[in-house]
Amino acid sequence: MADSHLGLMLNLDWFQPYEGTVYSTGVIYAAICNLPRDIRFKRENMLILGILPGPNEVSLHKINHYLAPIVDELLSLWTGIILNRTFEYQNERNICAALILISCNIPAVRKICGQCGHISVLVSYHRCEKKSNYENGQHNFAGIIDDMNEGLEDRNLVQHREDAVRWRRCNSKAARDRFVQQTGVRWSELLRLPYFDPIRFIIVDPMHCLFLGIAKWIVKRIWIDEGILTPNVLKEIQKKINQFQVTSNLGRILRKVDCGEGFSHFTADQWRNFFTIYATVALWEHLPEKDQKILSQFVRICSIFVCRIVNVDSIREANRKLIEIVKLIEENYGRNKITPNLHLSLHLHDCSSDYGPLYTFWCFSFERMNGIISKAYFFFLF
Repeated sequence: MADSHLGLMLNLDWFQPYEGTVYSTGVIYAAICNLPRDIRFKRENMLILGILPGPNEVSLHKINHYLAPIVDELLSLWTGIILNRTFEYQNERNICAALILISCNIPAVRKICGQCGHISVLVSYHRCEKKSNYENGQHNFAGIIDDMNEGLEDRNLVQHREDAVRWRRCNSKAARDRFVQQTGVRWSELLRLPYFDPIRFIIVDPMHCLFLGIAKWIVKRIWIDEGILTPNVLKEIQKKINQFQVTSNLGRILRKVDCGEGFSHFTADQWRNFFTIYATVALWEHLPEKDQKILSQFVRICSIFVCRIVNVDSIREANRKLIEIVKLIEENYGRNKITPNLHLSLHLHDCSSDYGPLYTFWCFSFERMNGIISKAYFFFLF
């Protein structure tokens, strides 16, 4: 059944095909989840379902114009199609497929799945009912762990579908805008799929949330902005990192710790390597006790979440430590430091429970495909 009943993972992302100018081209990818992880994201196994022309990203619900033909094909695959012959089956073979997972960054998710605009991540998350606080002119999620059983439960799927249909019935742009302000829901062509669950099928991407989000934010917005990691300390950290010897498959040694305001232009992969390899040794002596606790907890979280084999107990441990980090940050640095990414991270254990280790669905592989496509796109045009 594994080769005839396929589960598909969808990704939407934009890349810049030209240097020296802003020109965003979008790509809709699909990966076949039945394939083993080590070959699932090889370029020959990735599906490019659509190219979205620039120069600007498609805004809000206009993405539906590009999704409609893809959904038509997915509906055909849901009922099943017959292949006359395959390599292993010389007679006809019936193939079925379903979209089971959306893996994108938050702005792309909200476009492709009909959630409200990017700003709403500051207010709430599509999966749960938890709302942010608005204090001193900004949003925060302080108090999110006061009652973990209240507000973090999944939203109502039936209500979401009903709201999406009602949005489509609005007869003017002003009416639709008012409706979105009230419900946070727009229509998505994906809702034509009878099985599609816009609450549970959307994951929190660890690449953006954990590494480009929390890891970067802890270092730059707490330890550097609060004066804990000064320019002189950053130079000492860089010297210590230069003494490391790591295997070639882990990438090059980090060289930009003491550049700019610190950790200049670190990629998600570099943040991952920093916290799983370098951080404890490089930072420990420069941090006060309260921040050593944050560091040790976060390093453990990263070491669990990057594993290729996980069990239920380890995922629960990572979630407990995320809760402890939220408590430590709120107690030591104030309510306004509890960011949307800290809120989103509390859903990572749910995503892992549904789809397995985080590396099976994070966006690193799609970002790599962006680089491949952008080079091919530039070559094709010129």
